[in-house]
Amino acid sequence: MDLSRALIRPYHKNDNAACMLAFNSNVPLFFTVPEITQFENWLAKFDASATAEPDFQSYYFVLLLDRAVIGCGGFVHHSVKNESTFSWGLVHRAYHKKGFGKLLFDYRLSKMKMMYPTASILLDTTQHSYTFFQKYGFVTEKYTKEGYGEGMHRYDMRLKE
Repeated sequence: MDLSRALIRPYHKNDNAACMLAFNSNVPLFFTVPEITQFENWLAKFDASATAEPDFQSYYFVLLLDRAVIGCGGFVHHSVKNESTFSWGLVHRAYHKKGFGKLLFDYRLSKMKMMYPTASILLDTTQHSYTFFQKYGFVTEKYTKEGYGEGMHRYDMRLKE
């Protein structure tokens, strides 16, 4: 797959259906059924200017291939704690293991580092993805068995550089 045909741009409310389609393609292996509603509600709040809270700045992006949304992901910066946290990053299951997840991850990480160079960088993920993030210097600070629901363990990770 030719990654040069991919484009990342800011999320717009018109991207909602495509993001939901990509999300649903990852249920139940990477996300639980209850998380469908959580993600849908999060997108709705983001549509309605989730960045309105002064201590939090939220950013969300879509990954396009030939003008079609195939993935999405963002981050939130908490200014009081000086922490940036990855939020809802995913690629449609049909595009897994082709480099698109890495492309979206690298884009968000570079934005975090550029915009908030002194911030700690955090994320939470499952047993299915934590090794991906370990390759980039993230270390597990907390493990919660079934932290996302039955059979879905939570790994809270921090970038160590």
